Amino acid sequence: ILNFKGGTGKTTTAVNLGYALSLKNYKVLIIDCDPQASISNWFGIDSEYTIYDLLTNKAKLKDCIYQARHNLDIIASNKYLARIELVLARGKDAEKAFSKKLKYLKGYNFVFLDCPPSLNIINLNALEYAEEVFLPVSMDFLSLRGVKQVIELLPENIKLTKIIPTFYDQRTRKSKEILEDLKDFFKDKVTKSIRINVKLSECSSFHKTIFEYDPASRGSIDYKSLAEEIIR
Repeated sequence: ILNFKGGTGKTTTAVNLGYALSLKNYKVLIIDCDPQASISNWFGIDSEYTIYDLLTNKAKLKDCIYQARHNLDIIASNKYLARIELVLARGKDAEKAFSKKLKYLKGYNFVFLDCPPSLNIINLNALEYAEEVFLPVSMDFLSLRGVKQVIELLPENIKLTKIIPTFYDQRTRKSKEILEDLKDFFKDKVTKSIRINVKLSECSSFHKTIFEYDPASRGSIDYKSLAEEIIR
C-alpha cells in the first residue's frame, strides 16, 4: 500500500481493509514498514520484536508475528527502522532483504505492506517482495503527483492493480474532478471511494478499527465495500 505523498490514508487503509478481510474469514498479515510505527500504535501493541529485528538477524520470523485480532496478524515497526538503510548498505542485494526474510512466510491469504511516504530502501524492498500495489489517492492535486512518481518507479515484476480514492467529499467540485481524472486514466482500476469521515480519524486513538469503533459509519461501509470488491 503505497503513495509517496503523506496523508493519503495508507495506514487507515491497511488497518481497516485488513480487518474487513479478516471478518470474511481470510487470514491477513499487515507488515508495518514505516519507522513511525503507525500500525503498532493503532492496535496498541508494544512488540518485543519488529521488522527491524528480523532484517538485522536479531529475531526469527515467527517471533516477530503478533496476533492483533482474530485472523489478523501484524509485524510491527519502531523508530530503529530508520537506521535500516545504513545496515543494509553493508551487504549485497540490499533491496532484496524483505524477500529473503519473508520467503518462508505461509498461511496467509493477504499480506499487506504499509509503506512510508518516501522513496527509500524500505519501499524498494517492499516493491521487490510484493506482487501488486494498492495506491490510495486523497482528493488533492499533490496526491496525484505521488501517483505519477509511483508509476514511474514501479519495477517490472509488480502490477498496479487498485487505485483507492480517499477523503472523497461529494460536496466539493475538487473531489469530483480528481475522481474523474483518475477514472479517465486508470479505468476499472479505480475502486469505490472512501468518503471523508471523522470516525476514521478518531478510531485509531481508541486502538480500534472502524468496524469496532462505529460499525454503522460511512468509513465502515466503504471499507467493507472495498474488501468485497477485492475479493471479487
